[in-house]
Amino acid sequence: MRGLDELLERHRARLTRAHRVRNGAQLVSFVDAVGFCFAFTPAAGLPIPAAFDHLSTSDEHRKWAWMWGWKDELPQEKRVYYGPILARKPTLVSLRLLPVLYATFGRAGEPDDHLEDIRAGRLSDVARRIIEHLTQKGESQTRRMRAELGITSKDGRTAYDKALDDVQRLMYVARVKAVGEGREEYNYTYDLFVRRYPEVVRAAGPLASADARARVLARAVELSGGLTEKQAAKLFDWGEEPLRRTVERLCAKGAVVRRERGREAILLLPEYAAA
Repeated sequence: MRGLDELLERHRARLTRAHRVRNGAQLVSFVDAVGFCFAFTPAAGLPIPAAFDHLSTSDEHRKWAWMWGWKDELPQEKRVYYGPILARKPTLVSLRLLPVLYATFGRAGEPDDHLEDIRAGRLSDVARRIIEHLTQKGESQTRRMRAELGITSKDGRTAYDKALDDVQRLMYVARVKAVGEGREEYNYTYDLFVRRYPEVVRAAGPLASADARARVLARAVELSGGLTEKQAAKLFDWGEEPLRRTVERLCAKGAVVRRERGREAILLLPEYAAA
């Protein structure tokens, strides 16, 4: 098994060497090349590219300064997408791949799409209220929205922050821009995803959710060389049955090879299956 670990480490190192980033335009090119990546540091145990690993400086303060500005500027200009997508961590997504990610949810972009996720327990009542507030009021600053929803307690703010992450992760809501100066005033405006990215919703329309999930998982395996089913489940949070069907589909096409490794299964690029 050590031989396989070394192969996968070399596979990932080649990707890191191939892309070095020193400005916003280079970051956009990198995100377009990989499709999606963690916006800052890697998520523990998840072998997906992270922007920090590709920044062409060893100065940690400079890395944070660069990324802190780019995470606001580039999404506002619609050059990349930013949200808590992979493993619920801040993620950058290429606008070329964004319709495919949206299509994984199998939604039509209708005003009542969120009700199914409410009924299934994937969204809280606070999440419902956020979506309905944005539907009625349009683009809103998050602090003002929270105040207008009457959420003032510490527990209420915690529930609100989680709900805001959930509606972004499920692509009901998208961040628009940063506003305010200084720590006390700095916050973001948000709008409905379908209103912020109507072109993405239109492009996603013809894509079947099963096809979209297969493309997204295949890309994750291409980037990593191989990842376990547990890692895939944590990355995408599709649920056990959709993930199982997606794995079976990719294996049938020969795009990935599923191999038992101890107590877990790993999904590999075909060229690494014999290692």
